[in-house]
This record gives sequence, C-alpha cells and structure tokens, in this order.
Amino acid sequence: MEWGIITKKNFKDKTTYDIPIKRWDPLSTVKIKSKDFGLGKKRERYYGHYSYLSPIRGKRPKAYDTVEKKSELEHCPKKIFARVKDVFMAVTEGKPIFDDWGYQLGDGFTIIINQDEKKLDNPFSDIPHQIERLPESCKAVTLINRYPSMARIIDPEIEDYIVEKLPPHLKLARGINLITISRKFYPSLCFNLIPEDIIAGIFLSMKAAILYCVQEAIERDYYDIPISPFFNIGMKVGGSQPRIHSQVYIDLSGDGHGSRLEGYLRAFKEMGDNCHLCETTHGNTDRIILNTEFWTFYTTGSPVRNYHIRFHPNEHLRRFSQLKINQLNDLAKSIRIIFQALDDIEIDKNRNLLFNCCPFGYDDDFHLFGDIIPHEVIGGAEMADDMRVARKLPHIAAAEIRESLVKYLN
Repeated sequence: MEWGIITKKNFKDKTTYDIPIKRWDPLSTVKIKSKDFGLGKKRERYYGHYSYLSPIRGKRPKAYDTVEKKSELEHCPKKIFARVKDVFMAVTEGKPIFDDWGYQLGDGFTIIINQDEKKLDNPFSDIPHQIERLPESCKAVTLINRYPSMARIIDPEIEDYIVEKLPPHLKLARGINLITISRKFYPSLCFNLIPEDIIAGIFLSMKAAILYCVQEAIERDYYDIPISPFFNIGMKVGGSQPRIHSQVYIDLSGDGHGSRLEGYLRAFKEMGDNCHLCETTHGNTDRIILNTEFWTFYTTGSPVRNYHIRFHPNEHLRRFSQLKINQLNDLAKSIRIIFQALDDIEIDKNRNLLFNCCPFGYDDDFHLFGDIIPHEVIGGAEMADDMRVARKLPHIAAAEIRESLVKYLN
C-alpha cells in the first residue's frame, strides 16, 4: 500500500489486516462533549490513546542494513554490515540508486507536493512518477511518504469491503503523511552542519504543503483535521534516514484526537484571554535560554526528558501554518544554534523536534508551541502514566545551555 494508495491491483488477496488501521484504546478513550473540539458535523469524536497499525511502515528503508553475500560469507562466518546510502538521493537526483553491494535502494519514483513553496502534484494524486533532477536552487521538497501510517486514497469498493470485514473496534486509518527533505544532504540541524537558509527552506516547504493538503482535503469534505509536524533526528528517536527531514501527519479520520492534545486544548480554554505563554516569565527568566524578536526558548518546568526545551512564537498564533516568513527564518536561526549548543555540552544527538498545533476545524483558542526532546531511556512508572522523573533541575539546565549558546549569538 505504498504512498497510502489502496486499489484493486494492490489489494488482490483481500486481507484486511494488510491495511493501515486506527484503533482507540477502550481503557483510555472518552467521548468529546465540548462543542469547541471538533464537533462541526454530527459524528462521535473521542480523545484518548490510539495507535496506527500499518504493516507498510515496517518496509521502509533503514539508514543501516545487514547484507549477506554467499561469496563473502565463505571467508567470513559473521554477517557483513554495509552502510546503506541515502535513499532520498533517488528522488533528488531523479534516478535509481544502489548500495555498495549493488542492491537498488530507491527507484526515484515519488509524489511531490511542493518544491520549496511551489505547488506540484495534488495531495490526492495516485500516480507516483520519476522526476528530473531537482535544480540546484531548490532548498527543500515535500513528498508523500511512501511508507505511511494512513491510507490516503482507497477504491470505494475496497473501502466498502474493508468496513464490512473489519471488527467494530477497528477502523481504516485515513490521512496524509508528508516528508520534507533538503535538496542536498545534511545530517543535522546543528550550526556546524547545515546552513540557516536550508532549515528555513524546510520550514517554508512544510508550511506550504500543509496549507495545500488541508485545502484539498476540505474540498473533499474532510473536516476537523489534527496536524502533527515533527522531526525525528537519529535512529534512537525513530529516524530511519541520515538526511535531515521532517514529517507531517495529517489525520483525516475525523474521529477526534489524542489525550495529550486534549489536555492542551482544555488548558488553553480555561486560560481564556490570559494565555500562559503570552504572560509567563518562565520562572522569572531563570529558565529562558533564548529570547528573540519572534520566539522564546526555555527549559520547561515539567520536563519529559532532561534538557527538555520548549519554545513558542511571541505572537499568539494557533498553528504552524500561520507562521510568517520572518518568524520561520528566525526559528531556523534559533534552532540551528540551540542544537549546536546542546552538542557542545554533550547532550544526546538523538532528538525529537515537535510542533503542537490547534487542529483545523476546531473553534478553540490555542498558542502554538514546540518541544525539543533529547533521547533518554525511560521505563517503569514513567511508561505506565503520563509522568516523568528528571534529575536535572530546569533552571540549571537552562544556565548550561545559555553558557554554551553565547559564542553563537551576534
């Protein structure tokens, strides 16, 4: 079901569990009753824990792979490990690429939503194709994820069959999964490893693609659309490729949102006109690590990992897609030096960068904010409840990061 396309051609065996499935956990799922949170049409909505179950995700190429060659194994009984080249090169160069053993890693086929900010393929296109080599002037492109967690296009007859065959507690996962990649290879968001304008180009392409996808989804009568932009940087936090890239999950199931987002929505609703992010001093500035004209970065007082950084635009905006070009440029500059500062004080290079946004179609106030979360091993009670135990006091972590940042500030 590559690119989220389900047709009669690729659904020949009629195995319903070979499709992307969305399942709500019955032990944590509650009906949404507030009229502000996605009740534009008469359909039940939920919040709680849910999972996407997608077999195609397991097929995606990894940054490293194990290759066995009989001729080599005759002389060496151990498995031979070969570094897999960057699979996105097949897209940027417009041709198949191969690993060191001659195995094809990518065929160059793709569906490109945006080249920088320019619209190309429709978000609901069902025709993957090879492209010409991307121009050198291109900074970033946004693609349909070839190995998605959700189905984007499905033949109506197949959909009817699936709805009939699936147990009542399961449903077809509907949505669009995007990937934004830099035109050239860069391995990190750090100051020493990627130009500022490339990060800004990634952000701009993401924004343009989100707006294009939502516009096309609304025209197809989708509504109440949660959007989740994020970066997984490093294999320990879910990154499968060495080239820096972002992802966006656009959920078109129209059935609600997760419990964490529910908490954010309710918290902002109770704040009313007194938005915490607009008014807080973040611990009398002790936890602020960087304050620019457009953004505030600080160590959160309730960290989910040590050195957990939060950031928000100083303007009260609800969504990533509302950010203006000067805000995105400043965000790129700030992220770049903060990632380098974390490297300099030897914080784990595996990191998640998350953006928390108000879903489209929700009539609710919200202040966009993001999280930079370094990798750490957690377990025990921390896995059983929405709590964490951190050893580093946030104001001390902030002081360490501020000291490391000084040399990168003008």
